[in-house]
Amino acid sequence: MLNEHNPIAQLVSKVQNKWIEEVSPDTEIKLVRWLIKPSQADLYAGFLKLESTVNGKIPEVPVVLLSKFKDFSIHSKTLIKDWLEAFEKDEDFHEALQKNNLTFNWDIEKYKNKLSENNTNFNLLLMEMLAAFQKALPNPELPVVLSLYPYSISNTDDYQAWIEMMMETGFPEKVRLMMFDFVDDQQFGSLMKQYPKVSKSLSVPLDVEGAINKLATSGNQNDPTVQFRKCMVNMSKCAGQKDLKGLHTWGERGLAIMRKTGIKSNYATAYIIYASMLLSFKKYEQIETLAKKALNIATKGFEVGDKVCQSLIIQSYGLLASNYQMQKKMRKAGQLFKTQAEKCVEFGMEMQALNAWWLAYTVLRKKDRNESEAIIKKAYKLGLGIEKESLKVSPMRYIAADYYKLAENDDEEELYTSIDEFMTELNGENWQEETQDQQKAMKKRKLSIANIF
Repeated sequence: MLNEHNPIAQLVSKVQNKWIEEVSPDTEIKLVRWLIKPSQADLYAGFLKLESTVNGKIPEVPVVLLSKFKDFSIHSKTLIKDWLEAFEKDEDFHEALQKNNLTFNWDIEKYKNKLSENNTNFNLLLMEMLAAFQKALPNPELPVVLSLYPYSISNTDDYQAWIEMMMETGFPEKVRLMMFDFVDDQQFGSLMKQYPKVSKSLSVPLDVEGAINKLATSGNQNDPTVQFRKCMVNMSKCAGQKDLKGLHTWGERGLAIMRKTGIKSNYATAYIIYASMLLSFKKYEQIETLAKKALNIATKGFEVGDKVCQSLIIQSYGLLASNYQMQKKMRKAGQLFKTQAEKCVEFGMEMQALNAWWLAYTVLRKKDRNESEAIIKKAYKLGLGIEKESLKVSPMRYIAADYYKLAENDDEEELYTSIDEFMTELNGENWQEETQDQQKAMKKRKLSIANIF
């Protein structure tokens, strides 16, 4: 159960209450739009996650899908596929049914078969599945809410057109659609106007930053970790206000607090956070000095058995590399990212190693082609041994695309065919086109350890 005194929990409760007051009593509403700020995105994701558990509060059953919107013509099929996969993996749901001796007559095999048929109308199939799911609930009076929170939307107009099509198709009785829109853009305002009698927009004033700060500084005020969190909050405020003097004051105070704990991982953490806050001020020499001290302290801490120092060593190398990258010293940056990757492998942190290898060869590409290509091969080989679900949220697609090009240029047909087969299984048959689109978007922003995706 959520702690009612937790500031974040209190904000989530406001979101829940808004829904309960304005949506739950109105059975005519079919389309609900949350108007949110980008800074509130994680909180609403938490709301959806909470409502998918036994601790949920709204009197509806959410079907939460995070599927990317790629194309108008295939989105319903994508949602069905992702829903079926998630349902089969939902151990908590199946355990709850078994524990309470409940049956759930939702014919998943029927829908899996229809998913593979060429003549299936996937829009109608999705509606059929929603209706059947709602009727199969132990309490058939509970409505179902198809809650869509896509990781990304390739084309907003197409996404709106898909929603319009589903609205025209007609959601079944006791089934609604929940969607999200940014309050400053309101890209789906015209959509809502088309269905004034069955749609509702919701907005809740939420001070997320204030809640986070309150949570960070709560606890025993004599506890050094609480005192340091207060320093972090104030450093962040100073950085946002471009107050370098204030940042130094709180940074030095944080170092003094953590030094007194006598724990090297605490002390190294203080140096890393202080140095990271200086990145926006481009104080390169100070950043390097602080990051090197963090690395030195973390290394000594690891040598005497402080396991927390492993991740701090990794962070220190990444911070040093990013600092050189910001100065356009790509060769040094690349070598440091490479060292970071090697340390990750040494510590058994394969996913972090994959990120570091990718950053390393990306910044070295124009400086040392041979080294860059060697790293690409090493990174791809490492990725083959990582669990596929983890790879989906890694830079593996970029590594594979670059390795594919190398193999194609060297006319190694067997190699690039195997790469294509592996990535098709991982990301679908259009993985190359989608990767190219993402790479183009990547070029519009700086690539660094702090901004990978």
